Amino acid sequence: MRVRTRWTAGLMAAAVGLTLVACGSDADDSDSSKLDTLPPATAAQSPTDTARPVGTVVPQAAATAIAVAGSTAAVLGADGRTVTLHTAPGGEHTAAPRPIPLPIDGVVDVVAVGDHFLAVGPKGLVRIDVDGRAGLTDVPIDAPLSLAVDGDKVLVGTQKGVLLVLSMNGERLHEYGGYARVDDILVAPDSASEVSGQVSVLDRAQSAVLPIDIDNGDRKASLRAGNGSTNAVVDRFGRIMVTGTRDDEIYAFFGEPIIMRLRHPTPASPFALAYDEKRDLLWVSSTAENEAVAYDLSRGDARERGRIATVGQVTAMTVDPTSGRLLIASGRGDGLQAVAPDVVAP
Repeated sequence: MRVRTRWTAGLMAAAVGLTLVACGSDADDSDSSKLDTLPPATAAQSPTDTARPVGTVVPQAAATAIAVAGSTAAVLGADGRTVTLHTAPGGEHTAAPRPIPLPIDGVVDVVAVGDHFLAVGPKGLVRIDVDGRAGLTDVPIDAPLSLAVDGDKVLVGTQKGVLLVLSMNGERLHEYGGYARVDDILVAPDSASEVSGQVSVLDRAQSAVLPIDIDNGDRKASLRAGNGSTNAVVDRFGRIMVTGTRDDEIYAFFGEPIIMRLRHPTPASPFALAYDEKRDLLWVSSTAENEAVAYDLSRGDARERGRIATVGQVTAMTVDPTSGRLLIASGRGDGLQAVAPDVVAP
C-alpha cells in the first residue's frame, strides 16, 4: 500500500539541510567522540494530583518496557530482573499478573517474537514463553540499551554506540559502531511495500534517525529529529514517528532516503508512543500532564482525535493488536493501564 502524501509541508528543505553523513563498517572503528551530540532528553516528572486514569488499572511494579504476544502482555520491571505476564489485561475475569524472575540481571528491553518474548541484558538474550518459562542464550553484550528483531536476525543497540546483529541462537554476525548511542531500533514491516525491511537507529545523543543496511553496514542519509528526541515507533507503512521530548513535538520520517514528512506540536514532555494500525492512530503520552493524546494519521497530517488521563510517569505504551486495547506502563509503579479502543470514536 502506498503511503498518502498529504503530510505537513514546509520543512523538507530544512530537514535535508540537516542531513548527517556516516560511514558503515563491520568493526567498531568509528570515533563516536567526534559526533555532534547534546545531553539526551528526559521525560518531565509527572504530577501526582491529576485526573483518575481512564480504563482499567491492574497492579504492576515500576516498568520500562511492554510487549504483546497473543493475549499476553509482558511488562519489564524497572529492576531489570523481572518480567510480569498479564493475560488479556483490561478484560473480564482475567488471571492475576504473574511476575517471572529472569535468569540474568540488568535486562533493558523486551519485544514480542511470534508466540513468545525476547529480552536482552549484559549476559545475553532471554526467551520468555507465555507460560512463564525463561531460558538464557549466553552472549556477553557491553551496555545493552535496545532490542529489535528483523526476520531471523536479532538487533541489539548499546549505550556505547554499537549496533550488534545476531542470529537467533546468539551468533555474532555483524557489529557496527560510530553512533553515540543506539536508544531504539526501528524495522519497517513487510506491509511497508516501499521501504519494507528498512532498519533505522534512533540516537538520543545526536537526536537523529539514522538508517543502516544491516547486511553490509552501509549508512544511508540520516536526519536530525528536533533538539531532544527520545522514543520512536514504526507503523505499517514504514513511517517512523518520533517524540521530541525537549521541544514538545512529534516528527515523522519516511522514504529512501528518509525525509521529514511531519512536525506537530504536542502537550508538554511527549515521551512514549504507540501505534494502532487498525485505525491509523498514533498515541503520544505527556508525562508533564499525565495524558495520552490520539492523533489520526489516515490523511497524512496529524489530527487530534481525543485525550485520556493516564497513570503517572508513563514509560512505555503499546496497542494490543488482537483486542485493540491501549496498554500503558508506569515508571513509578502506578500500575498497568488498559484502555478500550472505543475511548476514541472512529
